[in-house]
Amino acid sequence: MDTPLGAGPGTLRFAAAASWQVVRGRRVEHFPRVLEFLRTLRAAAPGLVRYLHHARLCIGLKAKVVVELILQGRPWEQVLNALNDHFPESGPVVRDPKATKQDLRKILEAQETFCQQVKQLSEAPGDLASKLQSVLSTH
Repeated sequence: MDTPLGAGPGTLRFAAAASWQVVRGRRVEHFPRVLEFLRTLRAAAPGLVRYLHHARLCIGLKAKVVVELILQGRPWEQVLNALNDHFPESGPVVRDPKATKQDLRKILEAQETFCQQVKQLSEAPGDLASKLQSVLSTH
């Protein structure tokens, strides 16, 4: 199979380095680009990283985007829209034959728990700082 134009090893190294800088610098506004890079890399080299590690990394990046919106004091409607965009109700669509039922269960459980906690915060945002601290400390 031929390598697509512009997708050689140098390009992948550059994209990986840029993604690492975004994550390391905690530039949350660019996390969706990192997620897209991870999806592309997973499609190109599915055996590079175990499914569970890849899924956990993606969930963490998505959750950080949502939490950052909360910390910035954005309207709950915007927060819940971002939550629905990053964690759709249908759950994870997995095409990885090496993903076990246990892996899928763990990922689905983590997503559901996070979504429930954000929705609970949105329903009673009274003392947001202490609630966020207690939620984040348990996870």
